[in-house]
Amino acid sequence: MPRSSKQFDLDTFSGTFRSESDRACAVLGAALIDERLKQLFDRRLHYSNASLLSHSGVLGSFSSRISIARALTWISDDVRFDLDQVRDIRNKFAHNADHELSFTDQSIGDKCRTLKVAQTLIDAHEALANLPPARFSPQVIRSMASVFQSPRQRFEVTVEMLSQHLDELGSTKPEYVGPNLKDELWTLGMKEPTVQIQITVSPQSVDGSSPDNGRPPTEGSPNDA
Repeated sequence: MPRSSKQFDLDTFSGTFRSESDRACAVLGAALIDERLKQLFDRRLHYSNASLLSHSGVLGSFSSRISIARALTWISDDVRFDLDQVRDIRNKFAHNADHELSFTDQSIGDKCRTLKVAQTLIDAHEALANLPPARFSPQVIRSMASVFQSPRQRFEVTVEMLSQHLDELGSTKPEYVGPNLKDELWTLGMKEPTVQIQITVSPQSVDGSSPDNGRPPTEGSPNDA
């Protein structure tokens, strides 16, 4: 069982979470992750948190929070993938009127088997079982890994691990460090205007008059050549 985070008593939640029906498990698990993700944004955003994270705000949906968190590189691509899978599994249960729908349904089971958190734990146990004999036999280690094998168990452990992971992402709120537009405009406005005078001098003839006295050349004049 994952240890509790400082912000949330995960052990208490898991006690009820694991005893719920399949539908309630899927909906509650996704609600937990969505709330942990919302708290991450609340910790890291500087301004307008309430409006941005409200139901009608640009960060008001589970999917938008996942996408933006990944775009800001707050989470890894593996975490993003599992968050999206948890959201999709929740949607399948929430939008399906079939009261018999469960984690044993093939479409839901297939999604659960793609969850990277659970598969990583299974793979790690298998690698441990293949090491030279240690405290536990390979059979015991593989039996421990079997805890994560069923679709629902994969979902449960993924939700719990993601919840802990999101809570452990700290608060990083760097101030804006780019150009100061106000200072740039002030400097621009304080510059004294400069006046440029342009004088055009026409070429003069030897006697001081303008060539051809400014008249256009007549027919047959040298200028027609």
